[in-house]
Amino acid sequence: MKKEEREKLVEELLNNRRTTSYDDSIKIINDVEKQLNQLLESNKKGIDEIVGKKEESEDYLASLKKGLEQDFNTKIETPETVVVGKSSKEVFEKINAELKEVVIGQDEACDKLTMAFRRPYVVGSSPDKIRNSIILYGSNGTGRHKLINTMGELLKKYGLTVSSEVYLLDMKRYQSSNQELLFLQDLYVALQGKNPIILIENFKESSPIFNRMLNELVLEGKCLLNQRYTFANNHMQEASGKLSKDVIDHLSGNNKTLVFISEDKPAKLMDVFGKSFVDKIEDKVDTVKLSEEALSSIIKELLKNLEKKSEAQFELDLVIDESVEDYLKKNYEPNDGVDSISPLIDKIYNSLVNITLRRDGIAKMTLKYEDALKVVFNEESINLDILSDDSEERRQIQAELDEIVGLAKVKEYLLSLENHIKITQIRKQKGLKTSEVSKHMIFTGNPGTGKTTIARIVSRMMKACGILEQGQLVEVTRADLVGKYVGHTAPLTMNVINSALGGVLFIDEAYSLYRGKDDSFGLEAIDTIVKAMEDHRDDLIVILAGYSKEMQEFLTANSGLKSRFANIINFDDYTGEEMMKIAKSIAKGKGYVLSEECEKPLQEYFTMIQAKEDPNTGNGRLARNKVEEAILKQSKRLIENPDADFSELRIEDFNIED
Repeated sequence: MKKEEREKLVEELLNNRRTTSYDDSIKIINDVEKQLNQLLESNKKGIDEIVGKKEESEDYLASLKKGLEQDFNTKIETPETVVVGKSSKEVFEKINAELKEVVIGQDEACDKLTMAFRRPYVVGSSPDKIRNSIILYGSNGTGRHKLINTMGELLKKYGLTVSSEVYLLDMKRYQSSNQELLFLQDLYVALQGKNPIILIENFKESSPIFNRMLNELVLEGKCLLNQRYTFANNHMQEASGKLSKDVIDHLSGNNKTLVFISEDKPAKLMDVFGKSFVDKIEDKVDTVKLSEEALSSIIKELLKNLEKKSEAQFELDLVIDESVEDYLKKNYEPNDGVDSISPLIDKIYNSLVNITLRRDGIAKMTLKYEDALKVVFNEESINLDILSDDSEERRQIQAELDEIVGLAKVKEYLLSLENHIKITQIRKQKGLKTSEVSKHMIFTGNPGTGKTTIARIVSRMMKACGILEQGQLVEVTRADLVGKYVGHTAPLTMNVINSALGGVLFIDEAYSLYRGKDDSFGLEAIDTIVKAMEDHRDDLIVILAGYSKEMQEFLTANSGLKSRFANIINFDDYTGEEMMKIAKSIAKGKGYVLSEECEKPLQEYFTMIQAKEDPNTGNGRLARNKVEEAILKQSKRLIENPDADFSELRIEDFNIED
């Protein structure tokens, strides 16, 4: 009889609709589980008569849920737990306590954030609007992202949400109005997904159009769209006049919590979103720089995890001396927060892995700091070289500069720039005020004067000095930046800029980007570059190169160009004597030497060519071309006379008669 009653109950709840559409099926499944839960709670006696004891009823419900998931080929998520009043207070007190255990040193921020997420449970929220909006601000490395990600996990743990996912909406991806479709697509996915939280960052770098949409979501709970769209196969498309219930003409908040993360205080957000936006948001959570006590606790936790990981991964009993904690504290940078410590822990771990891979039979090891970070095992001691040795890289860079012929003024400028960076770093360590100078540059001069070579050295120098994180050089021209049709240029330019972040963007023949006021594509590329220079002033250096006269005209294309390129460095043409030195250097690099008889006639030839001041024929490229021509001509000579010196280039190998 019990089996018959169970089947009858399920049949009534499903109402014979197992063959309906997918979306309706999901709704039915959710309704079924909700009603079954309600039945269990409100009519325990009646349910117990059907399915037995409470434990059996819960087993049956789990079995029923599994069967429904198989029938509909889907996953039934546990409905959100409704907590109000006292119950919400109790639940969020537990969440707050666990939050403080994970995010150390930010107790006040934890209190404020917990209150922000509890607010909708007290004042209520509309399911089709934004649940709540929060501004989370503070310095890098103070745990802002960790706060939100941990909160997402705790909300799921206590049954307040069906997912712990935090959707990251990085607004620097949408810097041009032409990226509207991409932005709407990402925002739609964020609002429609299971994620209860949307984390929004870098909004100062995005197009104002998209920030206005976010502003509308906060103020109105939904955002009206200028066009009608459809969403299919994970892509947003214009509706093209379709009349359908699937057409999207607005975006609803869907009970999501929006968290705007920033380094700036809320008052500065008015410049981006306006006063109404800042006033509307009740919950403004600030993180603080770590105290000495908090820093010590975090380092202890990181080192404890290092011990556990070493034991779990390669069965190493790692003992960490207290001196290591002092060492990590010395390398702590308040402006970078924990981010200045975590990479050191990773490097220590990788060093331990390498040692255990090379040495067999290491069961126990002690990590300590005595003038250097070291590990001791089996009466043996090994220093760990985990800090990059920038001094060696700088020495190599200086050696390369010394080998470059000429360019005395350029070398002098690079030396002064490096000295300024060194002094700035010392002033920071002493707690003194620092003044940053623009590092963007314009290289003017004729082809072959070494502009690209110096640009490569600049990228490496800035990396060695700690100004740039990566130090790569991305060399481009107009063809790499300007699109072929309307709406193509800004995304194309941004892709190039993103590839150069952390390094140097070198734009050769930059003047070609500006072909007059009617060149809308070129102007769009210039505008995008200027904006990116401001948005990424800490992790991007832009170097423009071209002829002196043309570059002066180029600077008039955008009012912000001239102010951002304070460093205009002219590369003079080489003298005949310098050209001779370059030719010898090129020949040496290819495994050849120039005979003494080449010295005078070849230098006179170079002097004559340079005196013509023809930008298309002289300088380093001419020297390279002449050496390569000589190598080819020498090959013919050696075929006829195989006993001759294979490494020597003679005057007869050089075509300089003309």
